[in-house]
Amino acid sequence: MSQTDAHRIAQDFLDRHGEATMSGDIERTLAWCDIPCTLETMERKIIVESNEEMRAICVAFIQRLKTQQLTHLARRCLEADFVDDDTLTATYESRYVSEGARLAEGPYFGFVLLRRRETGWKISSMQFAAAADTTVNATLRDKDPTAERPGPVTTGADLPEA
Repeated sequence: MSQTDAHRIAQDFLDRHGEATMSGDIERTLAWCDIPCTLETMERKIIVESNEEMRAICVAFIQRLKTQQLTHLARRCLEADFVDDDTLTATYESRYVSEGARLAEGPYFGFVLLRRRETGWKISSMQFAAAADTTVNATLRDKDPTAERPGPVTTGADLPEA
């Protein structure tokens, strides 16, 4: 496969994952995540080792999006290439929009490692070059590093409406 194929796959992945996340659909968001999965900001690195832990992170992230009344996530794949037939890497830019038209926070850049599994491409690792006050950084920063188990797991249906 070519670099053009890698870019197309990565952009499609970023779009679909972003749509699932912004819609508040926990199950669709989780379907894009591999376990184990590494999530890293400039402040914190977390290796997620269970579906329950990933669910807790996704619920917390989606809750922050709703609390901040963020309505859209625009991601743009900058570069993508295959490592092998079942692994690709990509860099991308993310921007959040509030009220459908106003940029809510500055853009941040990310790096994602995707692995092809039986059910499709999944996040194996994501790195975020995001400022301390951004939604993604705050979610990972506030995750309790001493907790042996994540907090109560929710379905996402009990999240407040935006």
